[in-house]
Amino acid sequence: MKILVCIDGEPHTRGAIERAISLGLSRSADVTALHVVDPWLKQFYNEIYAQGRRQYLEYVDACLLEQAGQAHREFDGICRTEGLRAGFKVRHGEPFAEILKEVRRERPDLLVTGRRRLSAWGRFRSGNLPARLRKRIGSQTAMLSVDALRS
Repeated sequence: MKILVCIDGEPHTRGAIERAISLGLSRSADVTALHVVDPWLKQFYNEIYAQGRRQYLEYVDACLLEQAGQAHREFDGICRTEGLRAGFKVRHGEPFAEILKEVRRERPDLLVTGRRRLSAWGRFRSGNLPARLRKRIGSQTAMLSVDALRS
């Protein structure tokens, strides 16, 4: 069994990570985490004064790479604590498109995502990535969206 868990370093992802690891351990599955570096902040470089554009883009790249590194360290730490050897992948682009590409490429049996509890307006504004993915991945891959853990 192959499990792909989408992680973004946000607190709501922790529940998805823990569920994927639990399933991986109980079913002797191959677990891989996918972190998508979303370059949406780069779209604002035209609004920065000309002399600051390169520095802005370099700063955004550094922040996005650090975020990916932090997500990897957190995932790896949880896996080590639980005794699971798992993979980690980083992709660059719009998250919805990159996750779909990875699902088509790797054909996991299960896709696990985190899900924030949102109001109707919040779901509209966020684009509701788990729901959009569920509509597009088809029946080849099962999908599990895990609600954010309450603290």
